[in-house]
Amino acid sequence: MNKRIAVIIPHKGLGDIIFHYSFINSISKHHKKKIILFANKSSKADQIYRNNKLVEKIKIMDLKRPNLLFYIFKIFQITVILYSYKPDIIYYTGNNNWHKISFKLLSLFKSFELHYFTNKKKYIIDFLNYFLKRKKIKNLNNYEFKITNRNNTKFIKKIKSYKKPWVFLSIDTSEDQIRIPNKILERIIFKLKKKYKTIFINTNKKNKKKLNLYKDKVLVETSNYNILEINQILRNSQIFIGTESGPANLAAINKIKSYIFFSNKIKIESKLLPNKYLRKYFNIKNIEKNIKSLLNII
Repeated sequence: MNKRIAVIIPHKGLGDIIFHYSFINSISKHHKKKIILFANKSSKADQIYRNNKLVEKIKIMDLKRPNLLFYIFKIFQITVILYSYKPDIIYYTGNNNWHKISFKLLSLFKSFELHYFTNKKKYIIDFLNYFLKRKKIKNLNNYEFKITNRNNTKFIKKIKSYKKPWVFLSIDTSEDQIRIPNKILERIIFKLKKKYKTIFINTNKKNKKKLNLYKDKVLVETSNYNILEINQILRNSQIFIGTESGPANLAAINKIKSYIFFSNKIKIESKLLPNKYLRKYFNIKNIEKNIKSLLNII
């Protein structure tokens, strides 16, 4: 029987979708089938997994927790979307009860196998490894995937105009959970300008005003680039410096030498991704103490 295999990832971030790669790979190889991938828009799954040989289709949908008044609508909406794809086997890596109600409703109209576990692990990668072990699916433990960079000629012409060598500096997380003090940023940028011809600076919209402090022709803002364009810039940068976030995970899978800031509130997931090059971590709480050692090595 030609079964349709679906993987539903309710986690919202770019890092989360990268952490799922080995899981998706293992599921696909186990069934000898490409999978249908369902994910949140904020994960950038439609860009990260575009033209990926493991994925048959990508459906971006809103899997985030809704306002209380919209629960029933969202439950029915998810049910209808899943029914339209008619999956025979579903692997669900979340633990939201209202999602499970959608699966229950779907079972009234379509028979399918549902696989999920309660996540009691600290890290997503650890949980996904546990998931595969419990299902007796061979864990390929493979994060060596290449993101397809079919960027337009206008973008390629634009970045070719920037002088090399490049460095990529990412100054915050999407939720602003790690804040690099302005004085520290100033010292980092001052040191980088001595060695690098172009410094790409990545920030969220909330902190975009920070960039007003660093107006300089050597500094290039990345807020207008999509994730595939940012990935291409990263691949051509000599080092990555920044917060534990999506770009740090892109740097890891691209094997870029990295210096990463984290806080006690953040799970250091990028540490679990393979990287044969140097990757050092600095707790933002102790950054004043460690800034000299960072400046000495960059």
